This record gives sequence, structure tokens and C-alpha cells, in this order.
Amino acid sequence: MQKTLLVIFLLVIPLRASKILDSANAVYSGGRIGESIALYKKAALAGENPALCYFNLGNAYFQLDSLPQSIVYYKAALVYAPGFFRGYLNLAITYFTLEDVGATIATISRALDIEPGHAKAMLILAASYRKAGAYPQAIATFEHLSELEPETEEPYIALAEMYRELDDNEEAVQWLLRYPESGKNKQYVFSLLADIYERKGDLSRSIYYLRESFKLNRKNKWIYYRIVRMLERMGNDLVALEEVHKGLELFPDFAELALLGGNLAFKNEKYDEAGRLFTLARDNGSPGAVVGLENIRILRRMAEEEKESGVQATQAAGE
Repeated sequence: MQKTLLVIFLLVIPLRASKILDSANAVYSGGRIGESIALYKKAALAGENPALCYFNLGNAYFQLDSLPQSIVYYKAALVYAPGFFRGYLNLAITYFTLEDVGATIATISRALDIEPGHAKAMLILAASYRKAGAYPQAIATFEHLSELEPETEEPYIALAEMYRELDDNEEAVQWLLRYPESGKNKQYVFSLLADIYERKGDLSRSIYYLRESFKLNRKNKWIYYRIVRMLERMGNDLVALEEVHKGLELFPDFAELALLGGNLAFKNEKYDEAGRLFTLARDNGSPGAVVGLENIRILRRMAEEEKESGVQATQAAGE
């Protein structure tokens, strides 16, 4: 969970002066966390809304990565305000950060008793169930969240990942295909679809989604490499080799792609092309390319020796 989830929750305090608390909030907002801690403690001792002071102390210590102290102050805030939803939410986030799954589930469940259907709280609960390996509860919570908040993208990816782990590839695909159009992780969604279709043996669809993923991030050379490898697996060596040359225009220093191309060319007896690709791979640090170049050298020497033997045999026959 990101620290940005932990924000100062300002309450309206009617008919009561809160000068120290106001100063503490201003100092905190200015990024002077250490100074704000002293002021929040002073405000709490002065009786300026202790629940809010302790809550903001919890936030401050969280920002300083002092998570045990953060927990102490969130709990103190809840003593003064037992129905304070944000207190339970931030306490649960702290437990989640510490990977205390049991405490997270108990705390976030209490938060959801106060505000049922709160999207962020449900997301934390679902993620905690998943961490705990309680997949039925995690799946049910993620599915419920997707119904309540259809544009929230995390449930679709989490459900697809879990169903894939459970070897239910069809269900995983269905959740990925329902991923919101407005989602910002489409590249990862396409990569997951490519993985699943590869696992199913549908390499054509796998390549299709790899290409869709590459369109969204044309700087990711490894997606391109996977496309070439997939074409090779399909037996389309010459198409794969053509893709290698296109890829090297985009990534001229990509040693692994040049090596793969060299191996493809060598396998198809295109030794001149293999030599150029192996040389490029070698010049960019690939040790495997050195082996490839040596293999070409051996083949050419054998060809020369064979040719010389043929000439000698012809001359001997003429004599």
C-alpha cells in the first residue's frame, strides 16, 4: 500500500479552539513530520480532540516508517473514537504493510462493519485473503468489489492471476477480457493473456496479445523477443528471422535477439546471414555468439577441405 493512502483526515471541531492542532496540521502539510509529532502530542495533552491528534500521530509515524509506533497511536485514536472508520482503515493498511495478515483481516473487517461496501477497504480485505491463501474468500471479495466498482481495475487482474494459479485458464481469460477500457494496466493484461494462451498451446493468440502488449510499450525489447521465440516454436523460422531484423532496427544493441537470429539463420543454412548476426551479438557481449561464429568457421573449413578433396580426386582420375 502506498503512503499516499495515509492522509490527514481533518474533522470539523465546532465551538472549540484548536490552535495547537491547527499548527500541527500546517507543519505536517509542509512536510516537517518530526516537528508535527511534537505539536500533535502537545495538542492531545491540551485536550484538543485527542482522537484526531492520535490519528495524525499515527499518520506521521507511518510516514517516518516507524510502523509499530504508528499502530500504537491509531489504536489510541480508536479508544477515543471507537466508530472512527478512517482509524481502522489506516491501522489495517499499517498491518498490511507489516504483512500481518491476520491483524489486517480483523481490523479491515471492523472498518467494513462501519462502512459496508467501501471500495478501498474491500480491496485490502481481498488482498489479505489472497496473501493468506484463502482463495475462496479472496475470489468472493474481489468479485463483489468488481460488481460494486466496475471501473476499479485491481479485481480483474487479481482474479485472473488466482484462476490461472488454480489452473482454470478459461475463467482467467474471461476476467481479463472484462478488464475496464479505462484501465491503465492493459499492457500487463495483454501479457497475461499471452501467457495463458501459450500455456493452452494456442500460440497464434499468444503472439496476437504479445503484439498488442508491445504496441503499448515499444521500449520493452523482451516482449519483442518473446514474439520471435513464439514464431520459432510454431515452426515459422523464416518469418521469425524477418522479425529479428525488424527488431534489430528498433534495438540495434540487443545481443540476445541477434543471437537468436543467428541461430535461426544457421539452422536454415543461411551462413552469411548467421555470421552477420552472430558478429553483432558478439560485439554486444554475447558469449553464445562466439560459439556460433566458431561453428560457421568449422563448417566453412570442412566445406573447403571437401572441395579440395574433390579437386584432388578429379585430378587423380584424369591422370
